[in-house]
Amino acid sequence: MTTYCKRRGKFATRTRPNPCMMSIENEPAFEARDAQGETSMTRTMTWTASRAMFAAAACLVIAGSAVAKSEPVKFGQGGAYEALARLVAQHEGRAKPFDTLAREEVKSIFGRETIKFMDEKGDVASTWGPVAAVFDWSVRPEFWDEQPFILTPSIALRRAILADAIEARLTAVADKPTTSAADRDALRALVKKTDLSSADLKAFLASAKIADEDAKQIGVYVDALGEAHQWLTPRDLESARIESEGQKIPFRTWLGMISDKSSAFENNPVQSPRPTEVERRGLEVGTRLLHYQALRDREFRGESRDPTFTILPRPSNEAYLKFTAKAFQHGQKVFDEQGQKGIGELSPLEIDAVMAYTRFLGDHGIKKELPGTDAKFDETFTTWLRGNSRYVPLGVLLASKPEELVAAGYPQAEIVAFRDAFAALEKGENAEPGRVDPALAERFVAAARAVGESLSGGYYLKQAQVSREVLFNKYNPFFLAPYGYGLGMALLLVSLGIASKTGVGGALGRVTHVAGVVGLALGIGLEFVGFVLRIWISGWAPVTNMYETVIWVSFVAATLGLVFELIFRQKFTALAASGVALLGTLLASQVPLLDPSIRALNPVLRSNFWLATHVLTEVSSYAAFALAMMLGLIATVYYLGATYKRTPRWGELATPFLYGLPLFGAGMLGLNASYGAFGPDWVGGDAAFYVSAAIFSIGMLITGGTSVALLGETFNRATFAPSPEPRVALEEPSPYAPETSSTGVEDARRAAAMQAAALNIKPLANFIYRTMQVGVLLITAGTFLGGVWADYSWGRFWGWDPKEVWALATLIVYLVPLHGRFAGWINTFNLVIASVVCFLSVIMAWYGVNFLLGVGLHSYGFVEGGSQGVVGVVILAVLTLPAGAIWRRALARSSKPVAPVAKVVEREELLTSSHA
Repeated sequence: MTTYCKRRGKFATRTRPNPCMMSIENEPAFEARDAQGETSMTRTMTWTASRAMFAAAACLVIAGSAVAKSEPVKFGQGGAYEALARLVAQHEGRAKPFDTLAREEVKSIFGRETIKFMDEKGDVASTWGPVAAVFDWSVRPEFWDEQPFILTPSIALRRAILADAIEARLTAVADKPTTSAADRDALRALVKKTDLSSADLKAFLASAKIADEDAKQIGVYVDALGEAHQWLTPRDLESARIESEGQKIPFRTWLGMISDKSSAFENNPVQSPRPTEVERRGLEVGTRLLHYQALRDREFRGESRDPTFTILPRPSNEAYLKFTAKAFQHGQKVFDEQGQKGIGELSPLEIDAVMAYTRFLGDHGIKKELPGTDAKFDETFTTWLRGNSRYVPLGVLLASKPEELVAAGYPQAEIVAFRDAFAALEKGENAEPGRVDPALAERFVAAARAVGESLSGGYYLKQAQVSREVLFNKYNPFFLAPYGYGLGMALLLVSLGIASKTGVGGALGRVTHVAGVVGLALGIGLEFVGFVLRIWISGWAPVTNMYETVIWVSFVAATLGLVFELIFRQKFTALAASGVALLGTLLASQVPLLDPSIRALNPVLRSNFWLATHVLTEVSSYAAFALAMMLGLIATVYYLGATYKRTPRWGELATPFLYGLPLFGAGMLGLNASYGAFGPDWVGGDAAFYVSAAIFSIGMLITGGTSVALLGETFNRATFAPSPEPRVALEEPSPYAPETSSTGVEDARRAAAMQAAALNIKPLANFIYRTMQVGVLLITAGTFLGGVWADYSWGRFWGWDPKEVWALATLIVYLVPLHGRFAGWINTFNLVIASVVCFLSVIMAWYGVNFLLGVGLHSYGFVEGGSQGVVGVVILAVLTLPAGAIWRRALARSSKPVAPVAKVVEREELLTSSHA
C-alpha cells in the first residue's frame, strides 16, 4: 500500500499490519529501533575520551541495522512445513503431495510460488513458502483476507474494482470543511473521470493543500492504480461492486454474467458479443479468488473443479456402503417433503456421500440402486471408490461428529487421533504463524497416513512416491536445464566466432567448442533425469499436454543436434540444437500458459503403448523440424551479411518503408480500436479486427524485413567495404567459368568473400536437408500410427479431424523442398528459406489446432487462452529475417557479377557461390 508524504513530496509503499511480524520480539526492525534509542541516550554522555569509541560503535550499529533491515522475515521454513509437504492430498483429480498442491495454487493465485510482502521502502519485508501459506490461509483467514496477494495485473480492472472505494475516499476529502475550494473542485473532477489513473492522483497530491492524513489515504490508490502494483486483497474483491450496464453489481455476480457471456460467445461467435479485455481479465482474477476461498474455507463444493482441502480418502468398506444408502434415503425424504430447502437438514458427511454416489451413477450410466442391495453393484461401487472417487474435504471431516465418522466406516482410534492432531497443529499455527513446532506437524501427517492407509486398500500413496515428487518439486531438472543449454550456446558462439585455426586462437576455439558441447550434454542430462522422475511420478509417457511436448521437443532437438555434432563436428548443429533447447525450456519455465502440473489423464490417452509410439513419434518430428528451422535461421544470418555481385544503395534497400510503415501504422490503429483503446464507439466487429490484423502483419513483415536488410548491409559494409557499384563487367562465357574484369583487386576480394560465405552455408544446407529427412520420416510414422490408434479407439483409421489434417499438411509441406532439392529445382538459398517458412505448418499443427481451432476429437490437447497476439508477433518477427535476406539478395544480384582473374575457381565452388 502506498502513502503520500507531503513534506518529502514523494510516495512510500507500506503493507497492512502483519500480526505475524508484530508478534516476533527479536525481529531486525525492533533491533534497529532499540539501537537508535540507545544511540540517542548516549548523546547525554560527555564528549571526551569516549568520543572515538562512540563514533565507531555508532557506525557499527547503523551498518548492522541497515543489514538487518534488508533481510526479509521468512515464514514457512523448517521441519514443520517439510513434514506438511509430505501430506497426501487429492487435487485436480490426482492424489499428490500437499507440497505440489500448495505450489500450484500459490503460483496460480499470487503468480509465483513464494508470496512476498513489501515494506514502506519497497523492499521485501517478509516471505511465505507455499506450504505454509496455503495451510495458514485456512487457519488465519482474517489475516490473509487483508493482504494484497491476489494477482490482478490489469490496471483497467483494478480501476473498475476499486472505483467505489476511490470515489468514496475522494468525496469524503472533498466534503471536509478544511478542504479549499480549488482542491474541492479538483477532487470532484477526479471523481467524474472515467479513466482515472495513478498519474492523475499523483498530480493532484503534488499541488494540493490538504491534511497529511488525507494525502496518505488518497496516496494508497496512487500505488493501487500504478504499473508496479499487481495484487489486491481478497477483501477488495469480495466487497467490490462493478459497474455493468448502468448499475453497480457485486463482483461475484459480475463474474457469473461474464462467464455466461463467454460461453455464449464460444458457442455462437457470430451473434454473441465478444467479452472485453477487462471482462476476460476479470474472469481470471475471479478464478484466483475462488481458489483461495475454497482453500481458506475448507468448504464443501460438491464435484466442482474448485480445489478443496482434501487429505483423506473416502472409506470403501461395508459400513460406508450402508451409510451412503441411509444418507441417500434421508436426502430423498427431506427433498420430497421440503424441496431444495431440505438439503440443509443433511450433515456435511451425508451430502458428501450422496454426491459421491450420484457421481458414480453418472459415470457408469447405470440405473439407480442403493448400495448394500446387490453384491455385483457393491463390488463395482467399491472399486470406483478406491480408484476414482475424490477425497473427503477437510472441512467435512472437522464438521462431522466422531461417532458419525465411525458409522461411515472410518476407524475410530485413527480418526480421533487425526482430529486431535489437527486441532493441536491449528493451535500451534495460530500461536506461531509460519513457525509451528515440527513435532505437531509430524504427528498430524502420521495420523493422516494412518487413516489413509487403513481405508485405501493399497491405493494410498506410498511414502516413497510422496518423497520422490517432493524432491522433483524442489530440484526441478527442467528449470535447471536452461543453464546448461545457455552455457553451451554461449561457448559455441564464441568458438564459431574464432577464425584462427592455429596457435593460441585455434586452441581457444577447440576448448570453447568442447566446453560448449559439454554444456549442451549437461542440459540433455538434466532433462533426461527430469523425464525419468516425471514418468516415475505420473506413470505415463511425457507428452500429455503442451508443457510436456515443449520440453520433449527441446530434449529431442538437443539430442539430435548432439548426435550430428559428434559425427560431423561442424559446430552448427550443436549451436542450433542448444538454441532450440534453450528457447523451449525457457518458454516452459517462464510462460504461465504452459502449465507444468502433472494432472490426471483424459481416458482416451490412458494407453502407454500408443502414447509412446504415436504421440512421442509425432512430437519428435516437431523437434527435427525445429532444429532445421534454427539451422535455417543461422544460414539466413549468413546470407544477410554476405557479399554479392554488387552493393545495393541505401535508398534501394529502404524503398519498402514507403509501403510498409503506412500499413503497419494503419493496422496498429485498427487493432487498438478493436480492443477499445479509443472508446466503445470505435470497436468494430470480427471482420474489422481480422482485416486490421492482416494489414498489421503485412506492414510488420515489410517494415521488419527492410530493417533487417539494412542491418545486413551495414554489417557487410563494415566487414567488406566494397565500392557502391561494380565496375565494367565482361560478358559471362559460361555459367560455371570465372569472369574477367578490369577491377582486379576488389573483384578478387568480392569473389573470395562470396566463396567464404558459400563454404559456411554449404554444411548448414546439408544439415538442414538431413534434419528435414529425419522429421519427414518421423511424422510419416507418427501419422500412420495415429491412424492405427484411431481405428483401435474410435473405429476409423482417418476422419479428417483438424489434428489429422494438419499432420498430413505438415508432411506434404516438407516433402516439397525435399523433393525439389533432390530434383535440382531448389537451390541452397531456397532450401534455407523453406526450412524457416515450412515451420509455420508445424506451428499450426502443434499450437494452432490446440489454441486457435479448439475443435475435433483431439480435445484433450486444447487449452484456453493461448496469447495468440503475442505468438503472432513473434512469428512475424522471425519471418522478417528471411524477408530481409530475400530483399537484400534480390537487389545485390540484380547485375552481373565481377569475378577475379587472379585464381581459377573450381566448378563446384562456383556452383555453390551461384546458389548462395
